[in-house]
Amino acid sequence: MSRLRRILTSGKIFFITCNLLRTRLCLVDADFACLAEGIRGARARRKFLLTGYVFMPDHWHAFIAPAENDALPQVIDAVKVASMRRVNSRRGKRGALWQPRYFDETVWTVKQYRDTLCYMHFNPVERGLVSRPEDWPWSSFRWFAGKGEIPLEIDQLELPVDENTRL
Repeated sequence: MSRLRRILTSGKIFFITCNLLRTRLCLVDADFACLAEGIRGARARRKFLLTGYVFMPDHWHAFIAPAENDALPQVIDAVKVASMRRVNSRRGKRGALWQPRYFDETVWTVKQYRDTLCYMHFNPVERGLVSRPEDWPWSSFRWFAGKGEIPLEIDQLELPVDENTRL
């Protein structure tokens, strides 16, 4: 397998997609709680910003900005390892949980951030899990909509009004 090359950029926000291994059972609420705890623990150690997320049965999305002296691959590895340990412990299983690779996209503009956030939050609706994004408890949507608590605290961004502004 070829090695994927990644641009090491600091001070940027990345849109992340991390997929469950196809051989593993889909995630359920108790697993989502383990994923949230894994991210919380990784954030405490690596000090990255998390500005939005959604957990799905077979993948998760997030906006992540690594700390100044950190790199995205190490941040994602920390999240994957921490969440894998928690989910495996809960399920009484061993071995990898997440696909080795993940997808990342640098977020360049306010418009791209907002469009991607909308895509991410409507993912459970598109997949037929709920009829409205606020009904999916495993996302940051309710925080953005001012409709209640969410399972994982996020960092607030002060975005410029002009959608063409570069981040």
